[in-house]
Amino acid sequence: MHASASLSAAPKDPYKVLDVGKDASAAEVKKKYFSLARKYHPDTNPDESAREKFVEIQDAYEVLKDEKKRASYDQYGSASQQQGFDPSSPFGGQGGFGGGFSGFGGGFGGGGGQSQSDLFDQLFGGAFQGQRRGRSSGFGGPVKGDTIQATVGVTFMEACKGALREVSITPVVECTPCTGTGLKKGAKRSTCGTCGGSGTRTFVVDGGFQMASTCSTCSGSGTTVPRGSQCGECSGMGKVRVRKTVKVDIPAGVQDGTVIQVSNAGDAPLSGKGPNGDLHIIVNVSASKVFRRQGPNLHHDSKIPWHTALLGGKVRVPTLDGDVDVRIPGGTQQGEEMVLKGRGVTQLHSKEKGDLFVSFTIQIPRSLTKRQRDILQLYVDELEGRSPAPSSRAPPSPKDNATVNDLPKTGEKTTTNDDNGTASFTSAPPLPEDGWLSRATKRLRGLIKPSGDRV
Repeated sequence: MHASASLSAAPKDPYKVLDVGKDASAAEVKKKYFSLARKYHPDTNPDESAREKFVEIQDAYEVLKDEKKRASYDQYGSASQQQGFDPSSPFGGQGGFGGGFSGFGGGFGGGGGQSQSDLFDQLFGGAFQGQRRGRSSGFGGPVKGDTIQATVGVTFMEACKGALREVSITPVVECTPCTGTGLKKGAKRSTCGTCGGSGTRTFVVDGGFQMASTCSTCSGSGTTVPRGSQCGECSGMGKVRVRKTVKVDIPAGVQDGTVIQVSNAGDAPLSGKGPNGDLHIIVNVSASKVFRRQGPNLHHDSKIPWHTALLGGKVRVPTLDGDVDVRIPGGTQQGEEMVLKGRGVTQLHSKEKGDLFVSFTIQIPRSLTKRQRDILQLYVDELEGRSPAPSSRAPPSPKDNATVNDLPKTGEKTTTNDDNGTASFTSAPPLPEDGWLSRATKRLRGLIKPSGDRV
């Protein structure tokens, strides 16, 4: 920066340069910019005035494509475009000496320093929309390429246990035929006509100071590719986009939306030399029909028959390592949970595992046989202290020429066929210590207790 007695024209209204209204959307601004850039690009328009017009278009777009710069311009006008402008400073837009030099991060960081990036977006169908531009590592330092994104889908089980996946990407790489120069074989670059080979442009700010910014035509290189000397493969850009496949290790424990970073697998810088950007892979995990996941823990709903819940028994439960048999106690209630320690998901970047929570849903039969209903009725009668109704007693054997309504006398013994052959029981009301029905009922009563009485 140095004092200057000469004055140059103030920055033009970016809305007028791009011929858009102040209410134009970002998409409308970008569409108009691409249209004008194609029309006035020095490599395609031989008119001498086209070069100056192209620079104006670049500068205008640098303001309107950035939400903060655009808002600042809307509020403060052309003063907001000056290097070091700070609306909170007592010197306002003059950029004076009160902190007006804070933006000189890389090549003065001025507006309009990334025209090749924007044109590259245009040449490759806007594939760069929404991504960050290549960034400098410091003043005069190398530029790093853009970070690119890709998605990969995995099953629920693969997310829990890990997997290896191949991902297709299309990064920007150095053009092989021209080795990144953008020139035909034997051709040479020419001095940039906009900046005279300096790689910077100067403009005057309020107060008579001149500020320097990176030349938007040559992106600071000071040279351009002459017309007709462009490499046929990359159209003079020195970079091309290629399709390639990379192998990605999906670690155990990833969740839906997890981002895996692969360093240096992104785009090469669009101008100059520098390290490649990174590749961000977004993992999409499909849902499971068996488990629900909450962090490292899994949840499973297990359906069990009512008699198993009543009397207890073994139940087969699925886990990430296969089905296992678990024993549940008699009197298990609807919705009760059992915790299987260490049967959950391995935590990401850790060897510790979560737990598996098994919730029991008791299935009630929709219909019963007469025999099943009679047995259950006897149990209900016993619980409620009622004497069993005649219809609730087990039917007598046909061998004794008895019918359902011909009840034997108290204390008389008879036999009947059951599921396992024959069994002996007393037809009279069962006594506390006598008869198979009494003993079965007593056993059931001992098993079925209110939930508050269980241990």
